[in-house]
Amino acid sequence: MKTVVCFGDSNTWGYVPGSDGERHPRDVRWPNQLQHLLGDDWDVIAEGLNGRTATIERPDSEGRNGLPYLLPCLHSHAPVDVVVIFLGTNDVNFIDDDRVARCVARLVEIVRRCDAEPLVLVPPPFDGHSLGPSFAEELDCPLLDLDGVTSYPVVHDDVEHLDADGHAAVAQAVADRLSS
Repeated sequence: MKTVVCFGDSNTWGYVPGSDGERHPRDVRWPNQLQHLLGDDWDVIAEGLNGRTATIERPDSEGRNGLPYLLPCLHSHAPVDVVVIFLGTNDVNFIDDDRVARCVARLVEIVRRCDAEPLVLVPPPFDGHSLGPSFAEELDCPLLDLDGVTSYPVVHDDVEHLDADGHAAVAQAVADRLSS
């Protein structure tokens, strides 16, 4: 059996676009759909947290920095074969797009030190940000660019959360990549 950890923010957690903190049902969230698509040969672990950043301490909420949490997370789920990192949308609130990619690169280093394979999901463009070019330049690891796979619907000024169709598209794209 292979283990995959899905390490991300509110889009991995399942935040409903335009809501006040509502969560999609389990069967809608992309990590749970990924489990269904991959089958019993895989153990898919969802590690999503609203507001998570790659390495930035947020001034508005504690415990959202992914950097100090990732290593103990991977140790607690060991052995881990693949870590799917889906971060960046919160980081752009504090740093420029190029630096976001460098922050995600630090997480990739931790994944590799734990003898797991990284797969970084590049968020689809949102609110004037396109992280694809900086991720492609800065990250030396497999990337899955979600631009063209899905987009964030704009719901009540919410420009950065997946709807049910987006969760399904992400799950399928990740399953296709992991199965190939």
